[in-house]
Amino acid sequence: CGNRPTDSDITGSDRHNFHFGSILKITGLQYRDFIHISFHNKIYEIPFFVALDHKREAIVVAVRGTLSFEDVLTDLSADCEDLTLEDVLENGFVHKGITQAASYIYQKLINDGILNQAFTIAPEYKLVIVGHSLGGGTASVLAIMLRNSFAYLALVFFSKSLADYTKHFIVSVIVGKDLVARLSMPNMEDLKRRIVRIVANCNRPKYQILLHGCWYEVFGGDPDNFPTELGGRNQDALTQPLLAEESLMVHRSPSYNALEDESHSNSPPQYPPLYLPGKIIHIVEESSSRRLCSTDTKYTARWSDERVFSSILISPKMVTDHMPDVVLKALNSLSQEHGSCVSCHTQ
Repeated sequence: CGNRPTDSDITGSDRHNFHFGSILKITGLQYRDFIHISFHNKIYEIPFFVALDHKREAIVVAVRGTLSFEDVLTDLSADCEDLTLEDVLENGFVHKGITQAASYIYQKLINDGILNQAFTIAPEYKLVIVGHSLGGGTASVLAIMLRNSFAYLALVFFSKSLADYTKHFIVSVIVGKDLVARLSMPNMEDLKRRIVRIVANCNRPKYQILLHGCWYEVFGGDPDNFPTELGGRNQDALTQPLLAEESLMVHRSPSYNALEDESHSNSPPQYPPLYLPGKIIHIVEESSSRRLCSTDTKYTARWSDERVFSSILISPKMVTDHMPDVVLKALNSLSQEHGSCVSCHTQ
């Protein structure tokens, strides 16, 4: 950790070089390969670095995902913000917090001459922008902002028109039942309606629903065995009262009425639907085998459609599938078995 770029190339706190040492370890790059590193972290201002990847002949802009409380506040700024591209696209909608974060990094890269410095050193290299979670969304918007300035641009929640526009230069990688890939205000409203409808139609005591749900979330199992699932059940029986109280459906609870009326209303939705950017590679678990101290998991990858992610899936893996170590494990597994992603290379 003793070798590092000059202090002028690093902004923000990196006590004892722990952060920079971790980056060197994970990337396998040398300290001289880094053009700029920012550990500065505030609301709408997230850490990133710019480095030269000589093996792939690329200038890499890597954006960090959610790690701090400030990042969480950026995530929660979930209103839609307009993104208009002159002579290309009008009325494109993007997550507000992500757009603000992308604008911050864009100003740094352009106004501080960071990208010009990188291309001065390696003018023949292509520009690659990557990130995970909040960083992935920020990288996608940043790619759109930089596309007109840098023609050689590649990228490992937008409105439909903007999502279609990005299919030429953005690739989104999703693992399994990742919650964040499906997290939008319309999807949250849909989940709320589904939950209230299930509770209103369930004849089991609420404590049983809670205990079964907690068990399923922690230990897994077959969700069809749990009382929160309606498939194949007697609909008449499901309208019986809950324990010690009448069913929401029987008494026409105002909260349930509001949700039901909303689902039948012809009024426009409160929030516009948002979609994943670019082409989408969906990595799913094919098989899993347990050993004494580890679990061997095989993955398969396929091209997917943004409509597949239009509903939140409740699963014990909905959070863990989003974790960067799980994503890295899946990508490493696929890279070792090139045949698993043959279809990805053909498109």
